[in-house]
Amino acid sequence: MSVNVEGYKSSALFAQIKASLESAAAKQDAIKKVKGVFHLVIKNAAGKETTWTIDLKNKGDVLLGADGKADITINLSDDTFIDLAEGKINGQKAFMSGKLKVKGNIALATKLDSVLKSAKPAAGAAAPAAPAAAPAAAPAAAAASVAVSGFESSQLFVEIENGLKTSPKAQAEAAVKKVKAVFQFDVKNAAGTVQTWTLDLKNGTGSIVKGPGAKADVTIAVGDKDFVDMANGKLNGQKAFMSGKIKVKGQIMLATKLDAVLKDMRPKAKL
Repeated sequence: MSVNVEGYKSSALFAQIKASLESAAAKQDAIKKVKGVFHLVIKNAAGKETTWTIDLKNKGDVLLGADGKADITINLSDDTFIDLAEGKINGQKAFMSGKLKVKGNIALATKLDSVLKSAKPAAGAAAPAAPAAAPAAAPAAAAASVAVSGFESSQLFVEIENGLKTSPKAQAEAAVKKVKAVFQFDVKNAAGTVQTWTLDLKNGTGSIVKGPGAKADVTIAVGDKDFVDMANGKLNGQKAFMSGKIKVKGQIMLATKLDAVLKDMRPKAKL
């Protein structure tokens, strides 16, 4: 059962936590460590509340809605939950400052940070090897054009490459400072061929290479046409994730920056 709910940034986070609990070993380990059922009541920017259940006592699963009896119920905003997941705010500090309200076994609230972190190792471990070039080919790829025939999105990566090369140094450094991440894109074209591009907005003044590059913080698998539609604003990144048009592994919250990255990197590009 899907745990995605449109209009919630934290929806993707619940999906990632659920994915991290897919194996029997992961379920057992999480249940052994936490031994609690969390009901998280999240209020989004529109003021709407939705409840998710993280059951780390019986099922070892994440469910949409208030499933079963909760040991602890936590009320908080969509943004606060994201900040907790990204480590921008500590669970205890959020409680002390009134950003989250707790009912039930308050001691379990101290385990919330570890519950959120539990999704990250599994995501990293599941990241696939680059389907295209071998690692040894990466240095050569850096010097080559990022254009690849047979891919509509190839022109997009060329535009990003040109944007990085022609932008003033201060502007490029500002983009890196703003994003602080390496994106790996595994793009599948109409023929079923998968090509990898790596966009580094974490080091120096930024760079893009064809094939594997710097270690990715997030890996995004997407169809060629869907990626072009995202770049042209015809498809929202969050909606694409929720509908299964893109698959994300690694630091999933970085995927929420994708729309902004595409817009900032290629303001004049037209596909």
